This record gives sequence, C-alpha cells and structure tokens, in this order.
Amino acid sequence: MKVEIISIGTELLVSDILDTNAAYISRSLREVNVTLTSKVTVGDDPTMIADTFRVALRRADLVIATGGLGNGKDDFTREAITAVTQRQPIPEPPGIQGSTLLGDSEIGSTGLMLEEDGGVLVCLPGNRREMSYLLETEVLPYLRQRLSSELQTGWTLLRCVGVMESSLKQDLADLNASSEQRITFDSFAGQTNIRLWARAQSAAAVEEQLARLKTAVSQRLGDHVFGGEADRLETVVLHQLKQSSLRLSLAECYTHGMLYNTLATLPNAASHVQLHPARTWNDLATALQLEALTSDNLSQWCRNAANTLRSQTATDLSLIVYNNVTQGGVQILVTLASPHGVSVTQRSFGGHPENIDHWALTLGLTHLRRWLMVHN
Repeated sequence: MKVEIISIGTELLVSDILDTNAAYISRSLREVNVTLTSKVTVGDDPTMIADTFRVALRRADLVIATGGLGNGKDDFTREAITAVTQRQPIPEPPGIQGSTLLGDSEIGSTGLMLEEDGGVLVCLPGNRREMSYLLETEVLPYLRQRLSSELQTGWTLLRCVGVMESSLKQDLADLNASSEQRITFDSFAGQTNIRLWARAQSAAAVEEQLARLKTAVSQRLGDHVFGGEADRLETVVLHQLKQSSLRLSLAECYTHGMLYNTLATLPNAASHVQLHPARTWNDLATALQLEALTSDNLSQWCRNAANTLRSQTATDLSLIVYNNVTQGGVQILVTLASPHGVSVTQRSFGGHPENIDHWALTLGLTHLRRWLMVHN
C-alpha cells in the first residue's frame, strides 16, 4: 500500500514553524507495511489543496492530510474535498456526505475519512495532540485491519509521562534487541508514546509476544505508564478525581486556559473541576486579595494563591499553573494545595514557544495525577 502525507497551513510555508505532524505520521507508518511515497506542504488555499488531493490520490492508495479543518470560511480542507469528490457538505459532523467521523466531537477535535474508488482520504486536525491521538486510535488500526491478511505482525501502544525519551531508550534497550520485536518512541511536550511491535508465524503468536513485551515494559516503568492507545492523560486524571470524589479549583496564569479548555470538553468535568476566571497574576491577586507579585517571590506567591483559592472555593484541592516568561526562557510552576499541605513542581523550558502551553498542560496534569495516586 502506498501512502502520501499532506500538511496544510500557510504558516508552515512562510514561517519557522517545524512540521512535526508529518514527521510523527511518517515515524508511525514504519510499524505497518506501507510505502511512503511523498510529503507535500500546501497553504490555506482550497483550490491548491484540491489540486494536491487529486495528485496524491493518483499516486497513493491512502492520503493522510493534517490541518485546514476549521469553521466557516476557514474550513479549507472540507471545501477542497467537495471540489475533488463532488460530495455535498452536511451540517453535522463529519461535515461531508458519505464520510466517516474520526474521534468524538464532545471530547476533542475530530477528523474524517472518505473511501473513494481511487483511494482513501484521511483528514486530521492540525493540533499536534489531537492529530496524534486520532492517528493512533483510528487511522493505524484501520490500516492494520486492511493489511492483516498480508502480514503476521502487530503492535500496541503504551503512553508514558515523567521520563525523558533518552532514559526510556536506555532502560528498555535489552528488550529492543530482537529482530522479531521492536520498541519505538515519540515524545511531545513531556509525554512519550511507546510503540511495541512484534512479528511471528501466526496472529495468536504475535498477540502473545506483544502481551509479554507489554508486561515487561510496564513492570520496568511502573506508574510512569498512564495508559494505552485510547487513553489521554486528561481523561485518566479526571477519572481519578471521580473515583476519589474530589473537587478541584483551577487557576492558570499565561497558559491561554490550556488545562481548563482540555478538561472542560470531557463529560461531567464541571462536577469535579472549577475554573477561576483569572488569566494573569494581577487578576488572580485582585480576586484573592494577595500581595503583589515580584521577581523574587513567585514561588511563595503561588503557594499563597493555591491555599487562598482552595479556602475561598471550599474545594478539596486547588491547582495553580503559572508560565513565568523571562529573558532566559520560560519557567512553568505548578502548585497544588490540599489538606495535606502544598506540593510544587517546576521546570525551565527553552523549546519552541508554540509548545509551552502543551508543556504546562502535561506538567499540571502529571503533578495532580501523582498526588491522586499517593493519596487515593
């Protein structure tokens, strides 16, 4: 099977933003028996996107596109699809007549898949987290099912947090020595996908080998592994809150509401997570009647803010996530107040600015998850 990747977005053409989506997809395709024919980048122009789709469908059996799935006039990808396939747009998801919805619109961004006589067109969102999740849970299983009659191979996925990829490779090196099994890694903003691949004489033997490998990896990494293919860190944490019957108050400074916007899409999240409307330290200080923030009292200020927020909201826990931007980079400070006291995680960040909010999401959720695991 031939596969082509199309990246949609003018910003990928005219700025220094790296196309990490295409790189992630191409690495993931190594685990299935397909041939990657080409990677193409096209701007936000429906006519150009349509032409790119036509060429790709002539060259490949499956085309995977990322980006361009917006609302209204920004929905370049669906506009291009209607021009290429002559299928009509529809108001409900996935937005194109005869296509298959990828994902759940109530939880996160969605994509679509369209099977045409000339090939299969898969359109995924440009958001890195949502794209990779749909690829792992929808697209790759679809490919594996189509190719199952040709190969006796298989793979599964473990999701991990709190360990550097370099450390993971070293810790699992001896498990990666056989030609009949393979472990690969992909990291983004503090989370790592660990893909386990195996080859054997029968499908049953493949499943048995994967089960052994999964057990070995899980035993070594312990609670750094938070789930499998279909799991998200935010759903795991919300489930822990529900199990413990705890309510959390959350305030974020300079994260663009990343944590709350992620949690708020989950079913019943409002019953366990209460958002404070502040978005800057001054907003939060005014609302909680705190002292002014200075360059040398950030840590103590966040502690005071977490304790005061928990007291004022009468919640079980309170979480403050603060992105402190300085000339030397960004420091992400996570402060959790509970009946047992205050706990803190902080990390200096020097990567691409677009990823800072994603790091804040991972650090905040990971800190909360570890507290819940200890005190559940």
